[in-house]
Amino acid sequence: MSWIREQFTFQDLQRLLFRLAEHVKAFQGLTPAEISDLLGSSEKCTFVPGAYIVKEGNVGNHMYIILAGEARVVKSGRDGEVELARLGAADSFGEMGLADNEARSASVIADSDCVLVRINDNAIHATPEVGLKVYRNITKVLSARLRTADELLAWRL
Repeated sequence: MSWIREQFTFQDLQRLLFRLAEHVKAFQGLTPAEISDLLGSSEKCTFVPGAYIVKEGNVGNHMYIILAGEARVVKSGRDGEVELARLGAADSFGEMGLADNEARSASVIADSDCVLVRINDNAIHATPEVGLKVYRNITKVLSARLRTADELLAWRL
């Protein structure tokens, strides 16, 4: 995996707080102070185009939020890789790995230079009240994705 790992500077955190609170579904209902605490124990990662951010089948306990750039979600199928989604700024992925620490269900590949926030399960569990809010929001995100997948599947059967 070719990526660069950095710590957030104070200026990075200040710029991100309000943007994340407004646009990232996993952070809905969190106060700026709660988001700041999460970001304080998170990592800033950058990936070059073509790099695998997560790889299907690998075990992971991180979720990611795209701050800048674009990526695509792909899954191995009968006839090769199938593109499931395109992601951009404020989109998140990896929530299932964060919740269950199981193998990744799909790969995410950077299509452009990507800057991401990488949040591990320890950051979520450090403050149970914040973790509860984040997991509630993740449940809503995953539920919406499941409804979309169900609809697509129904039209293919």
